[in-house]
Amino acid sequence: MEEWRLAHAESTKLPEPRVLQRWKPSDEGWKKANSDGAVSKFGDKGGGGLVLRDHNGAFVAGSSHFDPNNADPEAVEILAWRKAAQVAREMNIQKLHVELDNQKVVQMLNLLPKDLRATGPWIEEIKEILRGFEEVKVSWARRSANIAAHKFARVDVGHELCKVWLSIPSDFVLDVISDEIPNF
Repeated sequence: MEEWRLAHAESTKLPEPRVLQRWKPSDEGWKKANSDGAVSKFGDKGGGGLVLRDHNGAFVAGSSHFDPNNADPEAVEILAWRKAAQVAREMNIQKLHVELDNQKVVQMLNLLPKDLRATGPWIEEIKEILRGFEEVKVSWARRSANIAAHKFARVDVGHELCKVWLSIPSDFVLDVISDEIPNF
């Protein structure tokens, strides 16, 4: 009887806690760009979002870019970062820290040889844009440290929006931006 009870007893294992990572500002003199891609829940359209902030966490720019013909998750992530690199370049930023929540895209951007995958031409275009900066760092962060960029991406897919915000963030992301400004 004891064996039966042990075999049928409910497991008391607790689920492993999720690791949360908060957004952290870049080094002094650097701007940090977080981007994210999103696909509609019906899988028929996609887009990307960008948040650009200074070393104090202050909002510099944000963008939403809708892509009605692309619902591939990896492709929208890459295209979101391409748009982020273009915006940062147009703003004449010199020192850029790129932070993405997609490890595969980070690896592609840090890979030195020419990328021969189907998405390779986009990756090579992004690398070319990055060569125009004085200094660049590309790193990975958990999704929990990329909430603002994800909000921009979700808004563009849901509202089919292509827009750039300069200096003043939109209301839909203001709560996240203000919560992530570090306490000095």
